Amino acid sequence: MASASSNSVTVIARHPVVCANESSWTALDSPFRLGAFDQVAGFVPIQIVWVYEQLSSSIELIPIERLQRAMERLLDYYPQLSGRLQIDSGDGTLGNRSPRHCSPESRLQYLPGAGNALLAPFDPTLDAVYRDPVFIVQHTRFACGSVALGVRCHHSVCDADGFFQLVRDLAELYRGLGSSENILAHPPHIRPYMSELVSPQERQAALDFQTPLFHVNPLADRDSTAADTSASATASLSPPPPVEGRFLRFSSARLAALKSLATDPSGGDWISTFDALSAYIYQRVHQARLWLSTTDPSFGELSRTDFLTPINLRGRLGLPARYFPNAFFTSYTTIPSEMLITGPLWQVAKIVHDLTRTSFLTSKDGLNGTLKWIAAQPDMRNIGPGFRYGNGSFMVSQWNKFDMYAGTVFDIAPVLVSPPFTHISLVDGLAFFLQTEEIGKGGDAGAIDLSLALAQPLWAIMDRDGPLA
Repeated sequence: MASASSNSVTVIARHPVVCANESSWTALDSPFRLGAFDQVAGFVPIQIVWVYEQLSSSIELIPIERLQRAMERLLDYYPQLSGRLQIDSGDGTLGNRSPRHCSPESRLQYLPGAGNALLAPFDPTLDAVYRDPVFIVQHTRFACGSVALGVRCHHSVCDADGFFQLVRDLAELYRGLGSSENILAHPPHIRPYMSELVSPQERQAALDFQTPLFHVNPLADRDSTAADTSASATASLSPPPPVEGRFLRFSSARLAALKSLATDPSGGDWISTFDALSAYIYQRVHQARLWLSTTDPSFGELSRTDFLTPINLRGRLGLPARYFPNAFFTSYTTIPSEMLITGPLWQVAKIVHDLTRTSFLTSKDGLNGTLKWIAAQPDMRNIGPGFRYGNGSFMVSQWNKFDMYAGTVFDIAPVLVSPPFTHISLVDGLAFFLQTEEIGKGGDAGAIDLSLALAQPLWAIMDRDGPLA
């Protein structure tokens, strides 16, 4: 628990959280084996802040004792979150080590600024990833009585869909405290899809499958290439500029106008709001990058213009309702630089549209073939994505499709739900589409907030060229 003034946060207590019922975690396999999706999800956590505004001085918002009891019940439904991550030393398989007692430590340091103070600190080193809790909630009470909940969960155990489900379940259990039976109306499905071990007979057939999403880098080659690339980059390039994050709101009217511009004038395929907004932002960003690279040699030559977005595959695979673990692949393509510079918006939007609907992402057999290929790898650490990150690439996640606000009522509804810009999310060219607080309030429910991180010099160019939103 922490208290906050306008510009600082002070730790006043640390509360270990234990499972309410010991049997909930003793029944788990140890290790709790994660699925094929989880093996390639990465270690970067999902972290969001919920802010609840104090409206009456006579009511204490979200008392810490009550929140702690709700978290204990939550761990009964998600007992794997009370463990720690571990990697098998032989094949690199990621799993969750069940605890001998359910009490994840809280190592909380609080720093003011840009919402980072509302999250527990994160150490991205591998030692820390295996040592620290998988799931952390920081409760911060402001001087006015308002409360922020900073929630973090490792991406290795769930994706954004599962993450928002987890917080909705926490809110439901919190509201149910005091009832005769504090239970979830609809329990989660926590067993990962395709987490079973691959038999020797199945392994070779699985390895013969050709997937366009991943490739294998032998460990020795990978380490050698990484070392050569790092040494070359250090010798030839200036330090990259700092990255700045901004939030920009697109009204529903602005989005409708962009969607119209992004529609093929000859009457081709329909275009979604995601297609139109992604194409528009990437065009604006690439044009600013090109101008900067030609006027400032220190920015360097632009990398390949790779575009990446994650695809939620629950529906395409027919996974159980309220499936919690990861169920996404990141799909990527190269959008020609010339098209981003001078092409009409509808051509870029069509590439984005087609990317998310390619046959290997819509065919259940193709998806299962890729998952079996992952599960059959002799060393998971050698799996690499085809996407090439650089100062010319762009990555976007469509979080506005998740219920970020609905269902997260503890004592009252949140006034803000947002991922703060942190040292791990300030990545040049990383964007999120977010719901706004207008949802359910009679305002502009179709508006979207854009969270966009860019190299700092790019913002001056973007501002010069006209408002982005």
